[in-house]
Amino acid sequence: MKKLRTPFVMNELGPLRGEFLLIYELLHFFGRAICHQIEDRSLLASGKTLSVCARDTGIYLGILSSFTYLFLFKRNQIITIPTIKVSFLLLLFMVPMMIDGLGSYTHLFESNNERRLLTGLGFGFVLPYFMFPLIFGNALDPRSKPVIKNTLDIIIPLIFCSLLGSLVYWNYITYYIIDSLIIFTIVIWFSLWTSLLFLSLRYRFIKWSLSIITSLAFLTILSWLHDYLLS
Repeated sequence: MKKLRTPFVMNELGPLRGEFLLIYELLHFFGRAICHQIEDRSLLASGKTLSVCARDTGIYLGILSSFTYLFLFKRNQIITIPTIKVSFLLLLFMVPMMIDGLGSYTHLFESNNERRLLTGLGFGFVLPYFMFPLIFGNALDPRSKPVIKNTLDIIIPLIFCSLLGSLVYWNYITYYIIDSLIIFTIVIWFSLWTSLLFLSLRYRFIKWSLSIITSLAFLTILSWLHDYLLS
């Protein structure tokens, strides 16, 4: 049985003091909300273990890549989810992670961090194409157009996703930058979904404030539950 990663490894925390220790602990606290944090299934940055595993790192970097593109170029458009044909193509990006995850957890074959990261990137890259129109694009409006209008709407985020994944894998981004980006993406992703609870609110500031607070509260509970179950 693989040893579960404790929240803070002493040889990682030894040189950390003050605000850096607090940031490290905070990042790993929220990472525990959604990840098992098995050390040998996680990537390193600046000699420190990231707060989520390689697969989750890929998923949320993939989400960050395509969501950033959609937010910059599609947020003021009336859009809906991709067409059936394009949706099928996108779903093909998700299949490798499903196979890798199923094979790993059923012990059919052994995975590795490179494969976990790569398949996670493909899986996460797809998700915003379906979520973004539902949250921002008036997907049910009869005037709405598919979020993907041309190949650039896939290629540009895919290039960004591949570049970001490569920089992380080859350890070209410092720990605090990449881990903060991952946790920020997790919080935003959960906030987007919790915003569906406040659709009736007119004022955007109140709506998104409540969404973020609810998301942080939910992640906090999940992290505490993680600690309780492993204690």
